[in-house]
Amino acid sequence: MSKDIIILTPNGRRHKVHCTPDTSMLQILEDACKKQGFQPLDYNLKFHNQIMDLTTTIRFSNVPNRATLEMVECETRREESIVTIGLMLEDGERRTADFNPNIALYDMIMKLAPNEFGSLLNPCILYMRQEVVGVDALKLKSLRHLGLIKGKAILRLLNKLEDARQANVSAVYRCPISENKNSENQNKGSDIQLEKNTPDESISLPGPSVPINFLSEPTVKTLKIVKEQQQHIAEVSKTEINNLDKNFVNDEIQQDTQNMSEMDSNRRNTSSSLSQEFLERRLKIEEEVNFLGTQKAIVFTQPEIIENDLEDLPDDFYELTIEEVRKLYKDLQQQRLKLENTPLMTSTKREEVEKETTETVKLNKYKNAVVRIQFPDHMILQGIFAPTDTIEDVTNFLKEHLAHPEKPFHIFTTPLKETLEPKMTLLEARFVPCVHMHFKWLEENPDSLYLKKEIYSNTTTSDAASILASKYRAPSRRKLEEIHNSHTNSPTTSKSSKVPKWFKN
Repeated sequence: MSKDIIILTPNGRRHKVHCTPDTSMLQILEDACKKQGFQPLDYNLKFHNQIMDLTTTIRFSNVPNRATLEMVECETRREESIVTIGLMLEDGERRTADFNPNIALYDMIMKLAPNEFGSLLNPCILYMRQEVVGVDALKLKSLRHLGLIKGKAILRLLNKLEDARQANVSAVYRCPISENKNSENQNKGSDIQLEKNTPDESISLPGPSVPINFLSEPTVKTLKIVKEQQQHIAEVSKTEINNLDKNFVNDEIQQDTQNMSEMDSNRRNTSSSLSQEFLERRLKIEEEVNFLGTQKAIVFTQPEIIENDLEDLPDDFYELTIEEVRKLYKDLQQQRLKLENTPLMTSTKREEVEKETTETVKLNKYKNAVVRIQFPDHMILQGIFAPTDTIEDVTNFLKEHLAHPEKPFHIFTTPLKETLEPKMTLLEARFVPCVHMHFKWLEENPDSLYLKKEIYSNTTTSDAASILASKYRAPSRRKLEEIHNSHTNSPTTSKSSKVPKWFKN
């Protein structure tokens, strides 16, 4: 499909260039410069504030039809250099040499492959889906016309046949197959298949269909016998399948269902037993861990392989039940009434109120905050703090377990690494109910230990540390019940009915 490109020249005029998808950007620039009297080496083409690559074609430049390209002056005069050409022959051999961009394609081929060029009936050069076919076209075209003015490129020399390319199909050329391979393939596909049993119809052969009348009588008889045997075997297999004992099949089905029910019951029993064991272990988890001092401090090693217990859930898991839809609808109604009854506030005031409410809710909901500090040697120090404790309390707790507490260090969180303020509380830093920090020396010393030596011999397992953390970061049940009761006892609508005094008596 041809395109019309408009070139805006430095003298304010617009020059229209009619081009094809294989036209190079350099050729468009040279046509515009020749028409308006400019030097092509002093200018570039600019499209949407982007300098175009002059070696590309319209097909790969992403320029739409009737696009306007601007001629801008180069900062430095463009210099053309020697182009390294790799010529690939039909047998896969590649020959390389350096050429001037103004050399004709015919002269280039005669220098690289004169013998192979003489054996081609209709020689063709293929580059980036650009085809130059015929001796006359090769003599007129140069490397510059293909957009090759510097760098390296690979051209393909082949024999272009008339039926090598069809309409609306990209040019894909393959190496010619030798006659020996064709004969072998024909010998492999020489099996004869009988389509029907009548002698008047044709049977399928590797080539065109051959009537059965042209075959000899012994061949026809053998083919008929083979066909009759195949039909007999098929009828016998059908009768055997239909005569199977149905009672035996029913017994097998009943046995399979019993096995499935037993497997389901075993799974339920194992899951219930595992959950019960987990609860019992959680109640007695403090007996398994090795406390190091204040704040219920423990040290454990980060597991190398983190097992992903989450599996792909079935689709019916995401389907809502009627009760869930009712709860969602009720929550939406309460949220709408809450928004209608609240006064209008500015965005800053609304953020302050939301922050206060979230802090109060977290204070009422959580009474502990689990703090984990990870060291570069994959050791993790865990402690239990109150939400009102500050970052300074965490640093003092950390100094009690360091091998060199006098050395300067800092703790931070990731991602978006940021240093924490000492006077900030864990609640203000949004570290409730848990936070994972990182430790780093300000003056790195690879030979020194991070923690005390006796701590490394008094570690806890990672699963026990996880169970202990989940136990202390869990919300308070009493506070949850109070919040739930307050929501249930509070009136949901403004039109709640009031009972008069005389009716109570």
